[in-house]
Amino acid sequence: MALMIPFLIGLAIMLTLMIKTKIGPFMSMLLGALIIGVGCGLPAQKAIDTIATGFGGICKSIGIVIIFGAILGDYLDKSNATQRIASTLLKVTGKKKADIALSATGFLVSIHVFCDVALIMLAPLVKVVSKKSGLGLGSLATALALSLLTTNTFVAPTPAPLSIVSILGIDLGESILWGLIVSAVDCVAILAFCRLFIAPKPEGWFTKSAAAKMEEQVQELAEEKEQPNNLPMPSFIQSIIPILVPIVLILVNTTCKMVLPKGSSVLAVTGVLGDKNIALALGIISAILMLYRSIPREEVFASMTTALTPSGPVIFITAAGGALAKVIDLTGVGTVMANALSSMSLPIILIPFLICGFSKFVQGSSSVAVIVASTLTLPLMQNGLIDPIVAFLSICAGSGFGSHVNNSYFWVFANLFGYDTKTSLKTLCVGQHVMAFAGLLATVVISLFR
Repeated sequence: MALMIPFLIGLAIMLTLMIKTKIGPFMSMLLGALIIGVGCGLPAQKAIDTIATGFGGICKSIGIVIIFGAILGDYLDKSNATQRIASTLLKVTGKKKADIALSATGFLVSIHVFCDVALIMLAPLVKVVSKKSGLGLGSLATALALSLLTTNTFVAPTPAPLSIVSILGIDLGESILWGLIVSAVDCVAILAFCRLFIAPKPEGWFTKSAAAKMEEQVQELAEEKEQPNNLPMPSFIQSIIPILVPIVLILVNTTCKMVLPKGSSVLAVTGVLGDKNIALALGIISAILMLYRSIPREEVFASMTTALTPSGPVIFITAAGGALAKVIDLTGVGTVMANALSSMSLPIILIPFLICGFSKFVQGSSSVAVIVASTLTLPLMQNGLIDPIVAFLSICAGSGFGSHVNNSYFWVFANLFGYDTKTSLKTLCVGQHVMAFAGLLATVVISLFR
């Protein structure tokens, strides 16, 4: 437990720098990673190399996705496709229930699409729905971001639940069934949280980052100078196809991996087309083909350059979070905490939840957290102390507990919607804990019948 002291000191310094100074999250996280790494016993050069490795790993994982998502979003915005989709959604649900429409979208989309990719693609839509419905952006953005996490957390074939199924050796179909049920409960809890806690807050409660404020000022000036677009507005089908193309390609690839044997020629094709980078590139091509009549000619290729400007901060800050997570993982703090929890005399259903939650708290990765929790929970399951499905659900619920600034999704959310660290903690992170405890409560109820 000696590792916990330098870890907590480093974390406190990092959060203080983020919230109380103007250093900003990028430098704060890199400094925090160095302090935690050296404080927990890593040689200084090893800590620096690990920071670079973690930073590069995140850039490799989502850098191109963020850029392509920004380009696609720019096309949808300039062609008024997001306006068309928003108008159609609001006609179906009514303005007062726009949060339900976005939450349902998040619930369905994230079963097969990584939540960060889906959030990048759907963020422009949230902003337009907010303007058209009159509902606050903070409430709608949080509802979508958290709903994307529900099925991503509980329902295979997303990586985290699939890892748990594999380690615990439980039935995939049964895990999907119960995962969908608990995800639905979580969505209801999320909507209640957003409506009762976030929606009533005044505009001043949601504070923007300095970069977002500057970008808004530039955007306002650009809109003042912008000539009215008299080109025809695209139809709903034309507007939705560029969003559906990458989602469907990724979904087909995931499904084929589950049902087709390795080495299949079909898998070779779907593996390329369903790669998240290629799928989004094809989404951009479909946007050009579907929406070119609704975009000023000079803007068709200009978007490929202008969309890079807002992408940079998202990539760099998210990558800094990856660097922090990599350093913390290497220190072994997560393993120390997990072993301590597994030896405590706690209600058995809480042990997988807490191991996963505290592992997530110290190193940021849900995938790592669920693997640690599954490995330490397996002996309990093998000795008949906990039902396999209950263990599965408890671990899944725990992956939302302990989320904070060392998680890359936090920074994707913050930068897409322009919120500073404090606001993102009050919205997304608090909401993730609501989701975690609602999932745990649903798991406790399910355990009574098994």
